[in-house]
Amino acid sequence: MAKKQWIIVGVAMLAIVGLFSLPRIVVDNDEQAVGETPMPIAETEEDVHLSPLAPAVQLEADSLRTLYLTNESAEKNAIFANSLVKLFIQADRYDSAAYYAEVLASQTEELKDQERAGEMYYEAFMRAISNGQRQQLGTKVRFYFDKVLEEEPSNLDAKAKSAMTYIGSSNPMAGIRMLREIVETNENHELATYNLGLLSRQSGQYEKAVERFEKVKEINPDNLQAQFLLGVSYLEAGEEEKSRQQFEHVKTISDDPEVIANVDNYLERI
Repeated sequence: MAKKQWIIVGVAMLAIVGLFSLPRIVVDNDEQAVGETPMPIAETEEDVHLSPLAPAVQLEADSLRTLYLTNESAEKNAIFANSLVKLFIQADRYDSAAYYAEVLASQTEELKDQERAGEMYYEAFMRAISNGQRQQLGTKVRFYFDKVLEEEPSNLDAKAKSAMTYIGSSNPMAGIRMLREIVETNENHELATYNLGLLSRQSGQYEKAVERFEKVKEINPDNLQAQFLLGVSYLEAGEEEKSRQQFEHVKTISDDPEVIANVDNYLERI
């Protein structure tokens, strides 16, 4: 999938799949919550895809899997697992990429490989279709990013991604508190600010969402998702003229037909 196409798909996944099931919580609430126990490392590969791999990619994947399963050298198996991770990333199959990243992390026990496994599970989590898949993948994300944060407490990116996996779980306030801690530590942290904007929209705090997305726009003017959602949030907050101006601005910074179509759809409502 093209990068520009994924921008809108990513927004839809967060706004419809990820956030639709959230309780109507107040993002600024500081309620206490209890943490979760990480899930043990998986022993089987998960594949939740609805469409098959392209024939050439499937052939390469089968070949690498065979080499991985039949080779007795741990060093070579690590190479094959790493190749499978890269192959599945290119194919946008992050659940499979996560499985082999986890295999590699369990072999090397190196922090960089633990972080990579967390990253792959996070990408799979963001693309998950069902709530059950999101719960399972979210637990994996926390399992690996907890390892990273034990060694690198200042890794705010890992903390922000881990935080989002709590949203929609039985303990959503844990994630919100983590995001708020991040922006208190670094007011210019893009991902945490963006995610707080998403959560403000979901909870009906549209003025707060505007504030968050305006901040992301200031931090990174190239964040097209934030630029688009700023226009949506202005509209939801009743600021139609600002919404119109923002959507017109989005049309000047993107030439992607899918983005333009979404923007025009909103402009027609104003």
